Amino acid sequence: MSDDTPTVAPLPRRNADGTTTVTTLDAGDVRLVCPSWCVFQHGYRHPPAKAEITHRSEPEWALADTPEHGPTSLVEVALVQWPFSDRPQVCLSVETDDGHLEVGPTGAHRIAAALRKQADHIDTMVDQLISLRAEVTGR
Repeated sequence: MSDDTPTVAPLPRRNADGTTTVTTLDAGDVRLVCPSWCVFQHGYRHPPAKAEITHRSEPEWALADTPEHGPTSLVEVALVQWPFSDRPQVCLSVETDDGHLEVGPTGAHRIAAALRKQADHIDTMVDQLISLRAEVTGR
């Protein structure tokens, strides 16, 4: 067995006044107030830089339960914010094939519209699938 142990930052401390203290690489201990939607601990694999401190909401997934595969998650979304970065606004994080996109309200509306359009396309393809299966069984 290897003696290697992963480097893990100290867990953030919850303070009596409701704030959280995160130990950072560049600014030492940083005390912050978490927004009401921030439900995740600010745990990091390595001590973060101050600008990397992240607020994140509980993720929500689009779930589908198919007879072929059972329950599966399709896309994850969550609120996210880096309060000490050069872009401190709250964003919506959306899981994609390439990782996560962080977008504002306009981008979030466009993603929702694309997902609705894709849902309509799936419904159309289901109709085609039903017809194709009927042709095969009708022969």
